[in-house]
Amino acid sequence: MALRTYKAVMHFNKQGAKGDLPWTVHFRGTCYPASVIRCQVPMISEWKPNKKSNPRAFFTAQVHKLIITGAGLVILQ
Repeated sequence: MALRTYKAVMHFNKQGAKGDLPWTVHFRGTCYPASVIRCQVPMISEWKPNKKSNPRAFFTAQVHKLIITGAGLVILQ
């Protein structure tokens, strides 16, 4: 049986946001701040330049498991 995957969205934060951690991972309706992201699956980059406020780039990946360590490391599998 194949494992079910979910879309994870990662983006870089502005300085001073989310407790000074540079990354945020959105996965299954929850935001996880992270200092390092280790992605063990293929990622796709998306650019939203026409967004009216705060245009930015996003990275997306189809993952089945998200592991969060105490040191701010997020591992996507």
